[in-house]
Amino acid sequence: MEEFLNVLKDMKFMINTAIVLVEHPGNGESKKASVVKMVDDFISQNNIDIPIPLSIFNWIIGEAVDVSVRWMNENIWKKGKEQPS
Repeated sequence: MEEFLNVLKDMKFMINTAIVLVEHPGNGESKKASVVKMVDDFISQNNIDIPIPLSIFNWIIGEAVDVSVRWMNENIWKKGKEQPS
């Protein structure tokens, strides 16, 4: 279990990096799919063993993408908030 938690921690870094790489206005679902694919490719290319079914892991990754994007929208890109002059 500890190994799986370490994988999730590493995936958080990968998710955040992928989100920044694909960011542009609009196309949210397409960008999310691109991020999930980048994470899947990273896992495959690095022979990372995921001890749960990939479909469940991808669901977890999808939820993590949503949470990370929401946080970045509110704190980094500040969508909907007035920028200081």
